[in-house]
Amino acid sequence: MMIKGAEDLISNLPDGILQHMLCLIPIKLAISTSLLSRRWRHVWCEIPSITLGGDTLTAASINETLARYTAPKTKSFDPLITPITKEKIPYVDRWIKFATSHNVENLSLNFSLDYKFPDFFYNSSYFKQLNIYSHTIVPFKCTVSWTSLHKLSLSCCSLSDESMARILSGCPVLENLTLYHCGKLKVLDLSKSLRLKTLAVDRNVMVPEGPTKIVAPHIHYLRLLGSRPSCTLVDVASLTEAKLDVCYA
Repeated sequence: MMIKGAEDLISNLPDGILQHMLCLIPIKLAISTSLLSRRWRHVWCEIPSITLGGDTLTAASINETLARYTAPKTKSFDPLITPITKEKIPYVDRWIKFATSHNVENLSLNFSLDYKFPDFFYNSSYFKQLNIYSHTIVPFKCTVSWTSLHKLSLSCCSLSDESMARILSGCPVLENLTLYHCGKLKVLDLSKSLRLKTLAVDRNVMVPEGPTKIVAPHIHYLRLLGSRPSCTLVDVASLTEAKLDVCYA
């Protein structure tokens, strides 16, 4: 309870500081601050980072939250909601559209079902970091243009060699690549990724999966986990540090 006549020092802070503070708490609590006073009514609407998730958030509540959001640009966006069912796929498309239209720099997507990303997802010059966990099939016929992307993490994605090559060709400034259980990939050719310095490949230790051949002449750091099948390092001429957890019988 505020003492009568006491000065509200927090409310007098600039919007940027208040919005940074709201990024540190769950989105529901951030939205609830709009009830504190007229000063707080719209502060949360322009927070630079949005994390939506938890079992209590429905697709409808996420849509309502995004509809009230007014910032023209968002630094990071993480619409974490489980489970994602087929009925929710149109909503997922809408959330990805929100990310691309708000020039999101850091995007995290975590889906537990087969999902085909819309074509517009592959064309954003604002993405700087992408984290994708999804049993998705990445189409190799779609043009990829992630011209500002520095860090890419792909988990449990169905990636062909052609898909990976198309992704890499659309990421000219990529510096960090992580592949986790992307088992359909056979040959990982990074010879044209001149700025790529860090590569991490985690393969399933129980199920044989690729890649089985890595060409990476520009990387400085390599982490390679998983033992089956064998993996051949064709060219790692610039390598200075490696962490290997492999055992070939």
